[in-house]
Amino acid sequence: MDGITPFVRDYATKKAYTAARMGADLADFAARLKGQGRSVADYGDDRLVGAARGGLAVRAAAGAVVGGIGVSGGTPDQDEAVARIGLAALAGG
Repeated sequence: MDGITPFVRDYATKKAYTAARMGADLADFAARLKGQGRSVADYGDDRLVGAARGGLAVRAAAGAVVGGIGVSGGTPDQDEAVARIGLAALAGG
């Protein structure tokens, strides 16, 4: 996105990192944390984010996590939608 602030850029990167590192989409990771009564601070990694949408794990055909997509700058629903479009593009769809 043109004209974004450094915070938005960095937050999108953290979303992608979190999805890849935790092997889960951010919505699922946040729900798992909440269910366990935990927060991202428990992991001791300041690059992780927990209460957000717009971060998706990228998986190879066999299911292994090979990366993450992070989108920031819109509403949570917009970020999620754009991330899913990106994931579909990577999958060839």
